[in-house]
Amino acid sequence: MRLANRALIAALATLVLCAVVSAQTLRSPNDPRNQSPSVGTGGPEGGPTGLFTVYDGDTIRRGEFTFSVAYSNFDRDPGDVDITDIPLSFNVGLNDHIELFFKTNGLRGIKANNSPNLSGFYLPNSQLAFGSGTLCVPPAVILPPVRVSGSTELTGFSPLFRPVGPPCNVGGQPLRQFPFIGATGPNFGLTGNNIAPPFTSVLGAPVGGGGNFGNASSFPGIGSVVGSILPGIVVSTRVTPANLTFNPLTVPNLYTVQPTYIADAPFLNRRYGESSFTNFVVGAKIRLSGPNSPLGVGVIPFYRWYPDKANDFSGFNQMQRGAGPGASIGDFGLVGFVAGRLSEHVNISANLGYILNSNPKSSAMNDAVLLDRPDELLAGIGFDFPVNEHFQLIGEVRSTMYVAGRTPNSFNNNPVEALGGIKIYPRRWWGIGAAYRRHLNQQDQSHFDNQLPVTFVPSSDPNGFIGQFWIGHRNARTLPPPPNQPPTVSASASMSSISLPCPPGTSSESCTASASQTIQLTSNGVDPDNDTLLYTWSVTGGKLSGEGKAVSWDLSGVMPGTYTASVTVNDGNAHEANGSAVVTVAVCTGCVAPPPPCPAVSVSGPSEVDQGQPITFTASLSFDANVTYNWSVSAGTISSGQGTSSITVDTAGLAGQTVTATVELGGLDPSCAKSNSASTSVRPLPPVAVMFDEYGNIRFNDEKARLDNYAIQLQNAPGDTGTIVGFGSCEGEGLARAERAKGYLVNTRGIDAGRLTTVDGGCREEVWVELWRVPTGAAAPTPKNAATISPCPACKKKPAPRRGRRMDEE
Repeated sequence: MRLANRALIAALATLVLCAVVSAQTLRSPNDPRNQSPSVGTGGPEGGPTGLFTVYDGDTIRRGEFTFSVAYSNFDRDPGDVDITDIPLSFNVGLNDHIELFFKTNGLRGIKANNSPNLSGFYLPNSQLAFGSGTLCVPPAVILPPVRVSGSTELTGFSPLFRPVGPPCNVGGQPLRQFPFIGATGPNFGLTGNNIAPPFTSVLGAPVGGGGNFGNASSFPGIGSVVGSILPGIVVSTRVTPANLTFNPLTVPNLYTVQPTYIADAPFLNRRYGESSFTNFVVGAKIRLSGPNSPLGVGVIPFYRWYPDKANDFSGFNQMQRGAGPGASIGDFGLVGFVAGRLSEHVNISANLGYILNSNPKSSAMNDAVLLDRPDELLAGIGFDFPVNEHFQLIGEVRSTMYVAGRTPNSFNNNPVEALGGIKIYPRRWWGIGAAYRRHLNQQDQSHFDNQLPVTFVPSSDPNGFIGQFWIGHRNARTLPPPPNQPPTVSASASMSSISLPCPPGTSSESCTASASQTIQLTSNGVDPDNDTLLYTWSVTGGKLSGEGKAVSWDLSGVMPGTYTASVTVNDGNAHEANGSAVVTVAVCTGCVAPPPPCPAVSVSGPSEVDQGQPITFTASLSFDANVTYNWSVSAGTISSGQGTSSITVDTAGLAGQTVTATVELGGLDPSCAKSNSASTSVRPLPPVAVMFDEYGNIRFNDEKARLDNYAIQLQNAPGDTGTIVGFGSCEGEGLARAERAKGYLVNTRGIDAGRLTTVDGGCREEVWVELWRVPTGAAAPTPKNAATISPCPACKKKPAPRRGRRMDEE
């Protein structure tokens, strides 16, 4: 396995190296041998250039490609299985050494002529006909199931005979569908009135398994004791005679402990099944020897994968229809080929390859490994006889050997085949092929030395055939005569530019006007076929004089710009070529007039303003000039005047900042100074007292809630002080109410008495209290309300309570 991996890596590295060089070598026009895709099937994969199942030493060339469709019928054992595949392939050449190919099995039909010889027909979801045609799960040799009840022990890894299932027999496996786990297992006839408790079993969960390339899992009640989901088969049974101790028993007469299967479709359980697009193959054919060497040597790496897997009922059903083995990660193949041209009409090709096959797994059965698939060792030799470019006779002998660690196969068969056929090429790019193929070592009478086991049915149909059609593209084998080639021409001018003098009133220190405005044009035409060339000139301005390869071009009086002179040559064979030369006419650069006078600009504004007070900045010129004004400020917002000589700036939120206004004048000479600026400081506004709350003659409990909120505000601003203004309805009542509020704030809410000031606001119609928050530096607040009664009346004294009256009566 490691050797195959290393060989595959080496082949892919060779592919990368060879792909760097892209060559194109024509095939000999006298070579009668043509190329077409191989069909493959039954071991080798189709798609690369070859015979029918043997790859030859050729590759198609760069730009060549072929589509192929084929019909291939062949036989496999055990089970005398007749398989019909319809492979579809496409290959394309990259260069002299590499071609890429893709192949898919578009349709497969598979017929089991001797189904009792295949373990797939013994799975719990399979039935065979018994007696009068009743369908029942057939007998098998299995790993003991999981016992649910009953005293009889059937544990361990010893092979166990499972009789025919109901309704043909009460002791066998009932019909159960995939994924089987937990379904009712066989009871082996251990039930009835004389057995207590009756024996019952279930099909157990699979155990073990070696992953993608390791051992198969064990399937209690389903598979064989050697591993895999496939059981051993029972070819025939017999009935033991009754005696005083035992009733008549049905026991296996001819059976296998190991499963029996074909590698192409190991889980087949249909007498005839059809499936489509059963596999996909991609790969490359790499020829290492030179394209003209009579000895072709190279390798064919490829990867094969299967769309149908045992992860659900649908996928496993397709596998049981014969779609394929359901490999978990696909298969990796590498085939080496050697081919030699013995003569013009005889070619021999030999192949030796190895396919590393991965195991089928099932996520529906806890990722169990259903089967340890064998790897394939491929060998083949082929002769082809290209009679002429239209007919190619072909003979092949090939074999497939199943090797490496694998689930044992009781009736293992390594097929050896012989093929003979013909390929017909009406044209080099399409054709048809037909071949007869025969399975040389099928399991027939002679395979068993004419000593067949009793009731064993031998295989009887070793014959198969191939039909193929291909179409594509092939490069010409000879170069066509070179066509008449077009000429080439180039044009040049004696000067690439003409400088005109500066306009009146200006001059340039860096430019001198051209002395002449006439240019000489010259062309040079070349014709590969030495045809006589005709020259034709045209210009986009000015005047031409002369003809032929050299002419004069007068650009006097033209406006500044870019002008093109074009020449066309004609070889008299409908071929023309064009050339051109470009001349730029421009007024001298650096032409300047005396610079205009520059006004001086100044900006004025106040030195400072209060926050919120707008600032006015004014720009002044030393003399009147036609200019534009563009203002910018370092802070604040221009509220008006943009585009004029005076602007107003809003100072909201700019306390403590300096506003710099800059004006930039437009319309002045670039050499003039165009900007100036002025700055104004923004003074912050002094803090002011803020009234937090006010209330009338409310109950003290309600007042305390208002005071609690006031206390929280003072606690959150430890630098602030509080002023309580009280208004009473009589003399001293307002101050008393303010002192009561202060006392609550100091004694209950913990406010420092030094932070609180009480003020008697005077008399009003009713009691009223104002709560003020005074920030640090703010002036004492001015009460919101005012006294409305003056002078204040004296407060009435409250009557004293009468003596002798109990307090609880008051």
